Amino acid sequence: MHSMRHGGRTRAVVGWVLGWTMRLAIGLGQAAERYRIVPQKSQFQFKGYSLLANALGTFHRFSGEIVADVQQLNASHVHFVIEAASLDTANAKRDQHLRSKDFLFVEQYPMITFTSTAITRDGLKYVVQGDLEMRGVTKRVTIPVTVEQRHDEIVVQGGVSLNRRDFGIQYNAFFNPVQDAVDVTFTIIGVKS
Repeated sequence: MHSMRHGGRTRAVVGWVLGWTMRLAIGLGQAAERYRIVPQKSQFQFKGYSLLANALGTFHRFSGEIVADVQQLNASHVHFVIEAASLDTANAKRDQHLRSKDFLFVEQYPMITFTSTAITRDGLKYVVQGDLEMRGVTKRVTIPVTVEQRHDEIVVQGGVSLNRRDFGIQYNAFFNPVQDAVDVTFTIIGVKS
């Protein structure tokens, strides 16, 4: 009787060790997974500040991909492209002004692009460093993000505060001064491609 109990316990321990070993082997064997950003599920928002009225807007047209490798973060990367003219602040006159030479100058610079250069882990979050190109100017930015991987989807959420003057946007109005800071927030959802 005693040996049967002992044998059952041994089998349970062996089963547990085998299970963990298999999970570890599967985890280590995972290659980088590629996800295509789905604009219909994702959102890029921005908020600009001025004396008379703040502008909360969104971009409607963008594309890109995320390559995620949880075992080797240096094999992971993010790239996306936003059509600058697709901005929308629910005010047609303001939108036209934001598309003009005073701000994004979409005729000459139709795309806003981001390409990651490094991804590191910081506790439960990740930090993405990369090159943001807007209005013909490229700047290195650092963006803290959260990442959730589901069966066939990945959800990346984060935000960053940008200085518009860093990208050559110098416009200001005497009666409605515009602050330099523009806050950008996003939820990117990608599906395995």
